[in-house]
Amino acid sequence: MLLVMPKKAKKKTTSLKKSVNKKPATSRKAKSKGRGKRYTPAQKAKILAYVNEVNSKKGRGGAAAASRKFGISQITIGQWIKKSGMPAITKKKTTAKRGPKPGAKRGANSGGAGFAAKLRRLADVHDLIAKKKSELASLEKEYAKLKNSL
Repeated sequence: MLLVMPKKAKKKTTSLKKSVNKKPATSRKAKSKGRGKRYTPAQKAKILAYVNEVNSKKGRGGAAAASRKFGISQITIGQWIKKSGMPAITKKKTTAKRGPKPGAKRGANSGGAGFAAKLRRLADVHDLIAKKKSELASLEKEYAKLKNSL
């Protein structure tokens, strides 16, 4: 025998709910086709002047500051800078990370000292240790004698 289950009745929604959930049909047509805001040449000039001002004071960060101040993407500002022919900010040339820093004192711990210099310093330190050990031994003998005499 085959049992057939009755279908559940769908709840009817009120017309008020339908009108709240539905958007007006004209909302899609009102949207632009993915294009952003347009700026006049005067607005662009004002923003680029601000970029130059910040860059001249701080050396960098003008596009970021203008982006925060005017609410424009940094990419957009960068494109305007390229089109305007404004000189780009160049990064400072960095020197090689190897070797001693300019003006650093050369010593036993400096990475720029040659192998022979390091070996000489190693031998000097070894000799000093031997000398101090002998001084320590003589001081220990003197300590022991003074202690026994008490």
